[in-house]
Amino acid sequence: MNNYSILLFELASEDRLNILLLLKRTPLKLSHVSAKLNFTVQETSRNMTRLTEAGLITKDADSLFHLTAYGKEALNLLSGFRFLYKNKDYFANHTLATLPNQFRNSIGILEPCKYSNDVMTTFHNVELMIDAAEEIVWILTDQILASTIPYLLRAVQRGVQFHLLMPKGYLPTDNIRSLVLDPIFSKAVKAGKLDLRFLDKIDVFLCVSEKEVSALAFQNVQGNLEYSAFESMGTDVIEWSKALFTHYWNRASSQIPDQLYQPT
Repeated sequence: MNNYSILLFELASEDRLNILLLLKRTPLKLSHVSAKLNFTVQETSRNMTRLTEAGLITKDADSLFHLTAYGKEALNLLSGFRFLYKNKDYFANHTLATLPNQFRNSIGILEPCKYSNDVMTTFHNVELMIDAAEEIVWILTDQILASTIPYLLRAVQRGVQFHLLMPKGYLPTDNIRSLVLDPIFSKAVKAGKLDLRFLDKIDVFLCVSEKEVSALAFQNVQGNLEYSAFESMGTDVIEWSKALFTHYWNRASSQIPDQLYQPT
């Protein structure tokens, strides 16, 4: 075998992968690995020899096996495959192709996310997130759910920083326009607590606070956004999502389109 196919071959073995995951938690002697995984000593020895020859593990002077730095990085990269595999039905019809490469290449961070295919559950989660937020509410969307408006206004009133990213061509309902025209809006804008920016196209649905990601959804293969979404309270997922939002925010226009002010 040539190049990285050797690594993929070793990682393709469920037994060897289980050994690596076990050693990720703590260094162990061969006999302890055998006992914890219910392997025979012979098959454990064979697999650990292969992993040693592949450079993924090493044995110290006390006969304890450790992951090498190379082994640790290989396991870290597998989290992306686990995320895709766990959600293979979703990604049969949805694509990450529109994401910036740095985010597409780091989707393993999203492995802890829980997926809900119930749109109403997603919207309810967004409302709960807004209601619980104390510092920020950042939303990237191609439409605003009218039921979230009271939650947003209350959040702004209690000092939460609200950032909203929307498409430039968005045609608001009267409820959405009332948010723009509400005196609370003007007061929050002057205080630097409420800001809207606009992109030519929105290709990710994202709702994040300092406490959670209540919704993260990607385009389907037809190029449309759907609102069945992933959610997580994991710190890494939150930071990844905030960085993604900031990426789009920094590329967006702060000029509010005229149609947000003009009645239909």
